Amino acid sequence: MNVKINKGTSEKSFIDLISDKLGISFEAIKVLQNEARKENKNLLQLLTEKGFPEEKIAEIKAEYLGYKYDDLSHYYPPPEIIKVFPETFLKKRLILPLDYDNRTLTVAMVEPTDIMSLNETIDILKKEGFLISEVNIVVTTKTKLLNKIDIIYENEKQLESNQQELIEKYEKKKEALSKLKKSKNIDQDLEELSADLPVIVLANKIIEYAYKKGASDIHIQPEEEKVAVRCRIDGDLMEFLSLPKNIHDGLVTRYKIMCNMKIDERRLPQDARINYAQFNPEINIDLRVSTVPTVYGEDIVMRILDKGNVVLDLEKLGFTEENLELYRNAIRKPYGMILLVGPTGSGKTTALYSALREIDTPEKKIITVEDPVEYTLGGTIVQTSINPSAGYTFDKALRAFLRHDPDVILVGEIRDPETAKIAVEASLTGHLVFSTLHTNDSINTVVRLGEMGIESYLIGDSLLLVVAQRLAKRICSNCKTEYKPDEKEKIIIKEAGFDVDENTVVYKGEGCEVCNYTGYKGRVGIQEVLKIDREMKDLLLKEVGIDVLREEAIKKGLKTLRQDGVLKALQGITTLDQVVKTTIE
Repeated sequence: MNVKINKGTSEKSFIDLISDKLGISFEAIKVLQNEARKENKNLLQLLTEKGFPEEKIAEIKAEYLGYKYDDLSHYYPPPEIIKVFPETFLKKRLILPLDYDNRTLTVAMVEPTDIMSLNETIDILKKEGFLISEVNIVVTTKTKLLNKIDIIYENEKQLESNQQELIEKYEKKKEALSKLKKSKNIDQDLEELSADLPVIVLANKIIEYAYKKGASDIHIQPEEEKVAVRCRIDGDLMEFLSLPKNIHDGLVTRYKIMCNMKIDERRLPQDARINYAQFNPEINIDLRVSTVPTVYGEDIVMRILDKGNVVLDLEKLGFTEENLELYRNAIRKPYGMILLVGPTGSGKTTALYSALREIDTPEKKIITVEDPVEYTLGGTIVQTSINPSAGYTFDKALRAFLRHDPDVILVGEIRDPETAKIAVEASLTGHLVFSTLHTNDSINTVVRLGEMGIESYLIGDSLLLVVAQRLAKRICSNCKTEYKPDEKEKIIIKEAGFDVDENTVVYKGEGCEVCNYTGYKGRVGIQEVLKIDREMKDLLLKEVGIDVLREEAIKKGLKTLRQDGVLKALQGITTLDQVVKTTIE
């Protein structure tokens, strides 16, 4: 096999790894070695039979041989590779191709020393035209591998029958497509073409499949030779359908018609909204649709807004009791500014909506300006969307709101110095102002406001609270199990300020039907809540550096994002792996 297998080297001996990962003394290992020899078994096989965690055994094997261990939950193998192999072949050889990029093949194996199965897999791919010069091996458990194979082929079977029928019917429209190029009435012909039953069914199937899988976003991404349909589920993007390239125009046009976009405009980005209940009354969702022109055609992204399943309850957003009390106290103040910060998709809008829902009473006038309105809150809350093309921007909306006698104002996002200044002005003139910023943490938010031209004394006088937030995957409650943390995990816990002893346990999901064998179901907020009290205001007046501000905040009891995440891992809400991926220490 003229293929390079990439691997590292272990810094520890086999016995040291077993002792570290499983907490077994060297004397006990010697006894187990003798038992394994008598029973003609290898030591790892014996340890598995004695009930030691399958994942830990796989981690030992991986590290000793110079590979990485993975539970495979973040891998979504390309359909063009999966279709090469029968399901029975992969299950029998206990191997699964995970990725192929620039002549490098990544495969998952239970036994990385099984060179015969690896060679056979590579040979099959080469016969199909794949050029392979390097191989990365990922070690996993037999359970994880078989579950992943089941999920992959189940999804393929669900979509294959519908997809093939739709493709065959759509092929009959090739003649209509060629006539379309010569037509003078492009809009009408495109609309008629997209109204063809197979395209309608396909467009609806994609949305409904994504909704049923709990996806937050759908990506219709044209590539050179195909159209990839991908979904974002619990924060991760996965490809679940590959369509022929000639279906792309009709599918895009269908979605444009569903949301009243200009169907003949392909050179400029467009934004609109689909009320999907109009097309299927049983599914009460909206979709925020965005198109962007690319070299291979228009790329569409649809954000699923589930009106019937949105949780607008502060109790269910993941706040610790201490942080929830700080947030609730702040949102009941008569005036001042409260900021939610974090990257796109970190749950800021949900936390803001939940606060507005909680303080919505008949004696208060609450107005929001958003881009766009994601969910209709009802009650007495007045919601509006900006319209930049008509000159209706955040800063202009804010100026208009100040003449509208509001008590509470929500500004979807502070994007520029002008909006920041008006928001601060509103908070200092008797209004409670909510908004968001894209900053990494609570302390950096204060610095960012200064960079936007807000004087330090104004920041101190206006700002009540800053909530930095991230979303981590929640462990599936149906298959949650506890285990002893390994040495690396103990270091993470200790660095976050928590004690570790022989009774310390953390948690993970084993993988089951409920969570699609990923071990995760849903997401939970990780928060860092900074209260601007008298001492913090004094420091802002003195214009001290960011390190001094952070030191004072921690002295006052601020729990960082990492600390809040580790606490939730110790409580069995999320995993340490998720905490590390979503926070920075």
